[in-house]
This record gives sequence, structure tokens and C-alpha cells, in this order.
Amino acid sequence: MPPRSTAGCYTCKRRKKKCDETQPFCLRCIRAERQCEGYAPLESPDVKGIMRRGKATPLPKNNTPPRSSNTPESQKDLPTSSPQTEANVSDQQHASSSLTPPPGPSPSPPHPSNAEGPDTLSHLERVPHPATFTQSISPPVEEIPSGLPTPPFESFEPGDAYTDNTFDSLSAQETKPLYISQWQDSSWNYEPMPQPFPPAFISEVKEEEEESEDDPEGTKQAMCTVPVLDPNTKDNTLPFILECYARWINLVIFEPNKAINPMKDAIIVQFMRSPDERPKMILLANVVGSLGRSLRQDPNVSHWVNYLRFEAYDNINKFLSDPPVSEREMDKKNALAALDLMMEVILIQRYSNSMLTIVKLMEAAAPIFRRACPEPMDQYPNLPNAVMSPSINIRHFATTDIIVSITTGRPLFFRYDCSYSPEMFELIRDGRYGMQWLHGIADEHVVILAHINVLFEEFGTNVSPEHIAEIEAQIREVSTYTERSADPVSTVWRYTVRECWKLTMHIYLYMVLCGASTVDPEVLPRVRSFTRLLDAVTPGRNPDSFLYIPMIIVGASTYRPQDRAVIQRRMFGLQECVNPGSCGYDAMNMLIDVWRRTEAENRPAVWYDLRMAAYRVTGI
Repeated sequence: MPPRSTAGCYTCKRRKKKCDETQPFCLRCIRAERQCEGYAPLESPDVKGIMRRGKATPLPKNNTPPRSSNTPESQKDLPTSSPQTEANVSDQQHASSSLTPPPGPSPSPPHPSNAEGPDTLSHLERVPHPATFTQSISPPVEEIPSGLPTPPFESFEPGDAYTDNTFDSLSAQETKPLYISQWQDSSWNYEPMPQPFPPAFISEVKEEEEESEDDPEGTKQAMCTVPVLDPNTKDNTLPFILECYARWINLVIFEPNKAINPMKDAIIVQFMRSPDERPKMILLANVVGSLGRSLRQDPNVSHWVNYLRFEAYDNINKFLSDPPVSEREMDKKNALAALDLMMEVILIQRYSNSMLTIVKLMEAAAPIFRRACPEPMDQYPNLPNAVMSPSINIRHFATTDIIVSITTGRPLFFRYDCSYSPEMFELIRDGRYGMQWLHGIADEHVVILAHINVLFEEFGTNVSPEHIAEIEAQIREVSTYTERSADPVSTVWRYTVRECWKLTMHIYLYMVLCGASTVDPEVLPRVRSFTRLLDAVTPGRNPDSFLYIPMIIVGASTYRPQDRAVIQRRMFGLQECVNPGSCGYDAMNMLIDVWRRTEAENRPAVWYDLRMAAYRVTGI
């Protein structure tokens, strides 16, 4: 028999389930296809002779180097739209592709950035230069300069010290890919990558039991019939689709109770009104249902996701190939329809594919989004209007644009107008109408982040102290009020997410708009507060999956080894951060690049280091 511990694993204890205590991973977790978080070690007996549980042990080392995730995805060439549409859209979009090297200053460290040391990365292969991708990937819309003044891509990193030669020299260096399993520094006590768990067969009865255990707020019961009937029976197709989305909601949505009824109604209406769309709905249900059960990579799911991605590109292709209709309202309606599948695929791709894929999907969707916005084509899209739009596709694109920018350092896809009326401000502050229910980031924070980025693109770090103080006040005024849930634990972790976001906002403001480094007195204490708050909450899918975005920002802003260890440990607890080829895996490698490079150069990190890391690791 395998050795047994004297207490359950962290996963079973967190879920309040009896653990079989099999070492090194309990069989209950393996059968349920859940990640077993391991056991606390027994330490020496105390003065009373009692054995105490210590801190968590490092996860087992993965001896197999994971694959690099910066290989570009194949993509169908999209047609260029009509010249009129191109001119209208391109004057608001940044002229650069996501594959353009980020301009900006290379800090002047005492040591060269590619200096070899005992802990430097091995030369497994070079990071491909983005220029090598351009032959196989065509932009969705040809960029034509136009009248509306938009800051060029170069202005995203302003300042006299920023030169294009920085990245000319970078491409000539022996830049190396970043692999998580190689990031092992004994002095920082970073944990190596865990090994993948062995596959296990799960019966339908067991699956239902495990899923109900992890649904404390009754999302599945509210979304569909329980138990779900045979999905292979034609009359049970709709209940099967609803059951799959119930699993998906519990995985990806911050506040499932706010999404259940709107999503359920939308699915039922589409199913009843559009019989021709049912095959696509069934395929989507299979994908989200499988991912809702397990995020581990599966060849069948990957095949389905790739098929859906190409279908989404086809929809964009067909829309752009037709000239815009003369009636503006009809054109907006057609644009919204073209965005439907694309935005759903973008959300799925976060858990199954690389950051580069997400950015390319967003690039393809950008001209469609602009035509779907209510503002005239010769004006900037208004972000508060987009975040509060009745259309979930407009809200989703705008929010995702901000998230991609703040986690990679790349410029926004559009130059947004961030002004709003007092009535719109009250609507945003209410918190019930935007996208906070999806990612956990307040809609006010989304608008503030876009405002910070627009100011940085235009003025760099030359922003008046009065303006900085005004933004600080806006961040402080954002409420962290959390509605009580039927499950008290859910109430606690949602409140934690909101508090962590408030700390993250201050850190982002100082790092980006004030040009602070990680040792700045405004940054260092807030990073420490963030990691302390994070450490005070039990690790788990919730809240860690909704702290994934803040952890990227704060992780790039950490200086102390112990703070970096907390971020790394919590991110490694998420399946999407240990799956090679996924966005989380890319994000972890970007943080590792920032930490290793600044350590080798014996300097604190600045925000530009994350932009550099995104380029080196993903090609974005």
C-alpha cells in the first residue's frame, strides 16, 4: 500500500471532503481530475510532544522541459475592407502590429542584459524575432494613415533615452526562450513546475457528485435541470447545452449568480430562433463543458477550439468582404452579429492558447468592434459607453483590450475617449451593468486604467502631480462593497479580490505614469500588502483565478524575493499557468524573464521590463 499521511490534502480540506490521504497525491483528486495541492509536512514535535503541520512543501519537479508557447498560430488571411472603412478605422487604431518590437529605453544597468551566469537560461532555442511571422500572418485591415491625430506606437514609451536601436540590437543578441522548469534559484526558494497528473476515468455518477460539491451557490441547479438527461437524445439537446454552460460559468465567471439568468435566456432564445445555429451551439457547449470539467490539455478539445477559431475568422472574413451598408444602424447590427463567435472564442482561448493568439484574434475583431460602436467613425470610441453598452460583445472587447494592454505593456488597440457624463458615472459606479461580474475588476477601474494608458501614450511620465493626485483619489473612491452570498466563503474571497485590485491600481499608476521602480516607497509597501493579503487567503481556484491578472501586474512590480515567491506559488496553483502554450504559462514566463533579467543586471525593475518580457517571450 502507498504511504499515508495523518491529514488530508489541501484540496480536500479546502472543499471540506474526506481525503484518502494517498501520497504524493490523493486518489480522490486524481479521479475527479482536480489538481491535488499536496500535503503539509510533519515537523519535529513541539514541547508537548505533539507533531505539528508545517508550511506547504514544494511541488514535484517536472523533469521534462515544457514546450515553448511562442510559436505563432496559423491564421487565414483576411481580406482588406473597402478603402473608406480602412481610413475610418485605422485613424483610431495604432499603426503598429502586435508583432512590432516595442520601442523604448533600455535601462543602463551595470551588467549587460545577456550576461551569462550560473543561473542564466540555457540556449535551447532562440526566441523567434516577430519579423519572421509576418509572411504567414496577414493583418485584418490594411492601415492607411488618416487625419485624426493618434499617437504613433513609438510614443507608448516616450522619452529621450528611448531609441529604435535598442531593439535592433536586441534582435541580434542571443535571446533565449523562457521555460518555467528552468527557473530554479535556491536562494529564492522558487518551486519547480509540477508534473502532470495521470489520466483517470470518471463515471457519470462520480462526475455529478464532484461537480455538485464544488457548486456552493447552486449555479448548476439554477441554470439547468438536475440531473441532466441523456445528451444523445434529440429532445435533451437544450438541457445538455445549458448543463455545459453551467460548468463553464462556475469556472470563468467572478459572480455566477449575476450571469445565470441573462446567459440562460440568451441560449434558449438563440436555440429556439436559429435552428441552423444549433450545430455550432452544440460544439461550443462541448468545448466549454470539457474545459469546465478540466483545463488540462486534451487533443479533442484543442481540435474543437481550433475549428471554432477558424470559423470565427471566417465570420470576420465574410463581414469585411462586403461593403458597409449605407444605413449606419444596420451596419452596427451586422457588426455585432459578426463579433458573436469571435468574442466567445477569445474567452475560451485564454484557457487553451497563447497570448499571441489572443492578440491576433483581437486584431482581427478590432475593425468590427469599431463599426459596432455608436460613435461616428471619425471620432474616438467612448470607453465608458462601451463598458456600459447593452451589447455584451462591445463590453467584452473593450474590457479585454484594457486587460491585454496592462498585462503585456502593449498599446491599446484604440485611442479611447475616457470622458463621461454624471449620469454615466453613476451607472458605472453602480457596478451591476458592466463586466465586473466576469473578471472581478470594477468597471471604474477599467476606465481609470485606460485613462492612465492614454496619458502615458501622450505625455509619458511628464504628468503633473495634481493629475496624479486626482487619479489616486478616483482609485480610493472605488467601492469594494461585496454583496453577501449564500456561501460565506465566496463572499470573503470576492472581497479579497476587490481589495487586491485596489492595491494593484495604485501600483500600476506609480509604475506606469510616475515611472517608479520596484523599490519606490509608493510601490514597495503596496506590493508587500498585496502579497500579505494573498497569503492570508487559502489557495484555490477561487480566488486565485480572478487574481491572475493583478498577479501579473504586481509580479512585475515586486522586488523582494519573498514577494516573488508568493506570486509564483499562487500562479503555479492554477492549471492554466502550468499548461505549455496557454496564456497563463506565457504570463509566468514573462515574470520569470523580468525577475531574472533585473537580478542579473543588479537593478530594480521598471514597467518597461514587462513590455520587454512580453516581446521576448511571446513576440507581442
